[in-house]
Amino acid sequence: MKKLLLFLSVIFSIAIYKPAVAQCNISDLKVRLIEVNTSTCEVTFDLSWTQEVNSGNKFAYIHMWTQPAYHTPLARWANMYSNPAAYPKAPDLVNALSTIVIDDNHADSPFIGVVYHPDEMNVVPQQSFLSVVKVHLNNTLIERMTIKNIKLTLPSCTGMQTIVFDIWASQAQNGKNVHCATQGATLVINEVRPVGAILCTEPRQFQVFIQNTGPQLDSVKYDVHLDNEPFGILDPTDTIVFVSDYITLPANGFYTSPVMGYLPYSNRDPSSSLPLIVEVTVPLRPNTTIATMDNACGPLTVKLNSFTAQQVKSKVLLQWQTATEQNNRGFEVQRKLPGENYRVIGFVPSRSVTGNSNSFLEYFFNDESGITRTGQVFYRLRQIDLDGYSSFSEVRLVNYNMEKTTVIIYPNPAAGGATIILPSGIGPVNLVLHNAAGREVRKWNGVIDQLHVNGLTPGLYTLKIYFKETGVAEAHKILVL
Repeated sequence: MKKLLLFLSVIFSIAIYKPAVAQCNISDLKVRLIEVNTSTCEVTFDLSWTQEVNSGNKFAYIHMWTQPAYHTPLARWANMYSNPAAYPKAPDLVNALSTIVIDDNHADSPFIGVVYHPDEMNVVPQQSFLSVVKVHLNNTLIERMTIKNIKLTLPSCTGMQTIVFDIWASQAQNGKNVHCATQGATLVINEVRPVGAILCTEPRQFQVFIQNTGPQLDSVKYDVHLDNEPFGILDPTDTIVFVSDYITLPANGFYTSPVMGYLPYSNRDPSSSLPLIVEVTVPLRPNTTIATMDNACGPLTVKLNSFTAQQVKSKVLLQWQTATEQNNRGFEVQRKLPGENYRVIGFVPSRSVTGNSNSFLEYFFNDESGITRTGQVFYRLRQIDLDGYSSFSEVRLVNYNMEKTTVIIYPNPAAGGATIILPSGIGPVNLVLHNAAGREVRKWNGVIDQLHVNGLTPGLYTLKIYFKETGVAEAHKILVL
């Protein structure tokens, strides 16, 4: 059975009539096509709509036809839904493709019925594959209804096919009185076909493909949403992570999006493990169409947000930050000197007690293991899971300088002034001079190599040096005679 991912374009219209009963208020039709069997012409899809809550509605009915067969035999439909007793009976529905019954329509968990209560002579097939899902929206008077796995057999397997349906509801215990009714919701099948895929990179990425099966369509746009539970149903809890510009779909052609990310949701769990939904909007259609992107990537393990290595005096300071952690035991720190292999010089455990985190965590490690010569030093992290699996970080290079280890202050003791010489290659530093009482007396920003300090009165001073690249600070005493 060959699967085709098709776009169901819903053109919603209301037949012009003056019923004595109310109009059922439904809106925001969305369709998700699941499958089309090109041998049997059977189509499977989900249909969603938004409706106003009416706690009295006990039953709802949906009747579907092909467009040529809609409301035939016509003579029997002249006054249909015009009064509480004007409900369709078996002879009225002889040409219908399907009748779907929703029992306990007012409840939080309605279900698919197997009996058409107004006329049990109209046989409703036992559709065990059908289900209905209700989602209450933020407004307690509005809810989202979805019928999943509707199966219809179309008159043709190819070309545009049109399905028209009515929806009506009953408050009666026997399910026969018409409380509200809406006619003429139209599904146009096989106009465009969207599909999407999630790429299991870290962070996650996605790509969208849309096929147009007819004339050129201009000003089409699409949104991508995180698919929260209930999965496969687009509702306001599904966060928008991407909105496209307007695009043109060429006649009988394709649109292929670039590979795109969706930070910050794509590099943290649980959002990085959720499916996505692409929602396509076509001009002059009062509906949108959705397609789901399954997420088979699994949870992220550890996402490194940054990793740096910097010489500070005789040590090398390693700093790294994680954005997410999943089952993380910790980090093995490895170093490689010229002509040698990597060797383990330390281990830093996860800062999360459970090894799981969706917050930024900071890590530090000082290499004080005695590098004895000037030259290139390489560092990397080996992240180890609780189950023993591991992965390596990118490599960081430090040009270690044996002469870079000391700040020189001379003369010290000084006679009114001193010269401060900074190690080469450490970048700009900020310096603050305090007197014996701890009061700041001088301050210099962005010093690169050396600084001359004059005009100091006799006493003991403390010089604090702030290394801007590493955030490390150190203090030196200066005695002025």
